[in-house]
Amino acid sequence: MIRPVIFESFAQGEMKEKPLKIPPRFSVVKQYPLLYAAYREQKEKIRPFYGHPYTEQIRKPYYGTDRSGGCLYRDELNRKIGFRDRLLQFRLLHETNFRAGLKTEADANRYLELQEHPEEYEIIHTRLAGMTGAFPKNCEFLGYDVSYPIDADGAFSIICDCLFLPQWHGCDGDGTLFSEDYEKLNENGLFSNWDDAYRYLVKYRSEDWSEMGEFAIYEVRRKTADDQ
Repeated sequence: MIRPVIFESFAQGEMKEKPLKIPPRFSVVKQYPLLYAAYREQKEKIRPFYGHPYTEQIRKPYYGTDRSGGCLYRDELNRKIGFRDRLLQFRLLHETNFRAGLKTEADANRYLELQEHPEEYEIIHTRLAGMTGAFPKNCEFLGYDVSYPIDADGAFSIICDCLFLPQWHGCDGDGTLFSEDYEKLNENGLFSNWDDAYRYLVKYRSEDWSEMGEFAIYEVRRKTADDQ
């Protein structure tokens, strides 16, 4: 059963559910092929596991939340933006993690426009799995991600860090523990159903090397090409 909750896990194998209504929001995240290419250039040694970028051709893309979002705090931008954009800056900087984010599509579009290279980014819409209500018009469902709470720039995802672009803990030493989970990921690098996402989270947190914290399972969507 899909439950709109946060999963607290601060000890190995521990999983506590906390009901929490996190508002749906938009995020501006980088196009995955750019992240993939940059990772290959920056890393001297890449282990040939899962979807890690050790070949030139992407075997399976990742279109989730953890994609190096943009920024509104560049010096050259601060000198030229208007009052409305400063309000957007202020709100994103000072609101709490659970309330921060791009709450409207208009804010998301403006946030995208203000990036130094907007063509390198795209807008995604996320909400806590199990929440009800309408979605933005013409949004396609990409799948379920498992991540920390999401803000305007996305969020740390245990799918991305373990199976695609290792930045923090990465994955198991042999690259075999999550083989079945990796094969369950859809063409967007996300789980197609909530149960698989939840089982992956439980399995991940049973490992003593895995990242701890507050996780949630998010529905990830993006605008269809005809409506962008």
